[in-house]
Amino acid sequence: MSLYSSLKAILKKLRINGQVKNYSDVELWVVENDTSGGPFARKLLPGYKTSPEIDVDGFKRVDGKPIQRHKAWWKFYDFSTVDVYSDKRGLRLSVIKKAPVSEEEFGEVRYLNEKWGVLLTVIIDIKRDKKKKIIAYYVSGHGWLDFETTFSMTCHHEIDNARPVFPRNRTPYIRTKRDKSIINNFEIKGKA
Repeated sequence: MSLYSSLKAILKKLRINGQVKNYSDVELWVVENDTSGGPFARKLLPGYKTSPEIDVDGFKRVDGKPIQRHKAWWKFYDFSTVDVYSDKRGLRLSVIKKAPVSEEEFGEVRYLNEKWGVLLTVIIDIKRDKKKKIIAYYVSGHGWLDFETTFSMTCHHEIDNARPVFPRNRTPYIRTKRDKSIINNFEIKGKA
């Protein structure tokens, strides 16, 4: 058994599945292979993510346009999360390892014309006190929450665009998911 196969078997036992989070403004096809009768492709709308219970293996655009000059499926490792973003040049991807593959990679895919997924939960805005300290977070689907509640949700991976930070000798805090954009950083949101 290869190293990849044995790692895949361990991840299956731990129920760690491949997932796509669609932060873009484009509908995506996502393919999953594990359900009996599969493989199936379903539409993942902008602002949605695939269910963590379903192992997604690949993705491509619904409109047939290329992603990074490739029109067919992008395949990624089972334990990875793919974050898809829009910018003026097209779609940007954040993923550990992906590979362009042919249409035949997953066999005869059944395209189900259904919209599918779970709404992304994101921090949209923040409130600050007079000293510019963040005192509340506006979380989609939950409204304004205090730091403790938001931090707990972040630690339990319930908020998609935030990460907990545990600095040595300092108080823990929440930061945005690391990406090249600075306009989505919490530091520039909210007013006193």
